[in-house]
Amino acid sequence: MTSPASPRWPLPDPRAPGQIDQDRPAVRAQVSKLTSPDGRGGTPAADRIGVVQRMIARQRASGTGTPFDVLMQNNRPVLIARHELVVGAGHESYQAADRPGRKVRIQRVPDAQDVNRLLAEAKTLRDQEISANVNPMVPLGYVIKGDAYPGLTSVALGQFPAGAIDPSVRVAIIDTGRFQGDRGDGWSTGVEAKGVDLLDEVAPKNRNDFFAGHGTFTAGVVRQISAACEIAVYRFTGNDGLGTDTAAAEAMLRAAADGAGKRLIINASFGVPAVDGVPPIALRQAVEDIAATYPEVLIVASAGNDGTDEPIYPAAFGDLVRAVGALNPDLTRAGFSNFGPWVDCSTVGVGIVSTFVPGTLPPEPDLGPTIVFPEDSWATWSGTSFTAPQISGAVAHLCTQAAGLSPKAAYTQLVAGRAMASGVGAVVHLLPGTDPG
Repeated sequence: MTSPASPRWPLPDPRAPGQIDQDRPAVRAQVSKLTSPDGRGGTPAADRIGVVQRMIARQRASGTGTPFDVLMQNNRPVLIARHELVVGAGHESYQAADRPGRKVRIQRVPDAQDVNRLLAEAKTLRDQEISANVNPMVPLGYVIKGDAYPGLTSVALGQFPAGAIDPSVRVAIIDTGRFQGDRGDGWSTGVEAKGVDLLDEVAPKNRNDFFAGHGTFTAGVVRQISAACEIAVYRFTGNDGLGTDTAAAEAMLRAAADGAGKRLIINASFGVPAVDGVPPIALRQAVEDIAATYPEVLIVASAGNDGTDEPIYPAAFGDLVRAVGALNPDLTRAGFSNFGPWVDCSTVGVGIVSTFVPGTLPPEPDLGPTIVFPEDSWATWSGTSFTAPQISGAVAHLCTQAAGLSPKAAYTQLVAGRAMASGVGAVVHLLPGTDPG
């Protein structure tokens, strides 16, 4: 195989044709779920609500997670942390409870009986020129795609060709954390767990939760493209891969502080739409603070999997973030990928192969055929969650090859001269993906 340090992109597919054929059905199912989530031509909203209801029932049964309510917006469910507003400086109780150095805080509104009341409270504050809105739950890649499960592949990329890790270049992955075990094949080399993915926190035990392994898979994507950078995987999520605007923002700020003095790329394979016309307040403040305090840090974020031109944040925060969409293996736009002038670049996001975690899917036995992932497993997965880390990895690779090259300058170098396509930005071909057939 070609070394992951190779600058010859796209990297070749390590799978034999027979293995690719075996992987196609799982990839086909993922794409079907992402483009028509029930896989039978039903409405995306109905299917997503079904997954949300399962998550709510799981949390209630286990007594874990952040309670949330559901707001229907543009025919899609948006999840809102119950009784919580995010407010900025100027609110009457802001100073009493705020953490030093932070410019937003959570304000509890325990008497808000539903989301509409909470939205009304937020608007009242905004009418007083106080930055305020609900605290949205932030799914990974913004789509309730928990039932677009990764597929087990028997491919193995061999023992990781480990060399010296360059401590001056780091990719910080804001995600589910990293599986705490080390892989026997060496592909976890240089991947630090800044948060641990416990895999099966919600009953039934011995079955991986929704989104378990997402951070490990994302780290494996970066590592395939950049063999020499540091990788640090942070956890902002609770169980079933759900975090909040404030938790994601805190993780990004922590990653920026931890990476001070390094050439740092922050990878955000998550996103949320504006709620009631207001982009997520905590994430906006975090992105702005990072840009002001660490101007050379590059933030790369997934564009989302709704197949619309609706902006998803943090990807759509203008020049402060590089938004990455998804392409099919033939370099046309993947049907599930969000698109629009706010998308900076795109790369293949269908049937990506990467490292995965041990365990059993789906999270509940009545959701589909049982898939058992062994130790040191590899999987196929689809979505813009896995296009952002390709760009992050490519930028990191360029930085490790040129002393003093900043991540922002490396990104400019990466996309220079690339073909541009309407709605997807620069076309950057890095990993081969899998044609679902």
